[in-house]
Amino acid sequence: MDGPLTLPQPETTGADYFDLAAAQNARAAGEVLHFPPFELAHWGGLTFCLNYHNDPIQRALRAGTFYEADVLAEVLRHLPEGAHILDVGANIGNHALFFATRAKAARVVVIEPNPLAMAPLFANVIVNGLEEVIDLDYLGIGLSDEDAGGFAMHRHDRNLGATKMRKGGGDLQVRRGDDLFGDQVFHFVKIDTEGMEIKVLSGISEMVDRCQPTILVEVFHGHIPALMNWMDSHRYQPVADWPVATDTSNYLLQPLG
Repeated sequence: MDGPLTLPQPETTGADYFDLAAAQNARAAGEVLHFPPFELAHWGGLTFCLNYHNDPIQRALRAGTFYEADVLAEVLRHLPEGAHILDVGANIGNHALFFATRAKAARVVVIEPNPLAMAPLFANVIVNGLEEVIDLDYLGIGLSDEDAGGFAMHRHDRNLGATKMRKGGGDLQVRRGDDLFGDQVFHFVKIDTEGMEIKVLSGISEMVDRCQPTILVEVFHGHIPALMNWMDSHRYQPVADWPVATDTSNYLLQPLG
């Protein structure tokens, strides 16, 4: 396929682009799964289904490397063998596939509410035979500090990962992570939620206190004071950071002591 894919307009990027419920039902029944058009990139023993021509993550995968490979290399040093990982804002699965295949994680739970990302994410897990490791059961929702509905995705045409979830005008739901996951254990948490990172952290605070996971979080610079307050409350410290854009950075956090 040459050139950029023709994608739906922002108002038509819901179930008519990718019907998650239909895909889940077909998977459970062993029936044929239906997906929108993709480009395919194959390297490193993996096949990547891609649907955005200019997206930074998908450009990296087309070029034969994981997006944020330097960050992932550092994260790998902090992951125990057979880790259980929570990937909040999984996008198309760049990090999840790395965790499942390079880090040899035992389980990766992916959270992703955006149909434009869910379609290639779901496909990437299926075509690479990773259903036993990457848990698709929590797709279609976001995480926050409360259970709420009425959210919509506000699409970014050049960067799929920059799509923001906003209150009003939609039927997407967010859940408080502590209520959603109960007493499940996670050794590592990755958060990339385009401005909702503090709400996500607040909503998993009980799990964090109980499990003491290493955390990789993308933070808007205006939210750094709130992040510092959260770290003080839960006895965490930053051990590494990387710039992402002019207004965001990734922080790797670990418990004190």
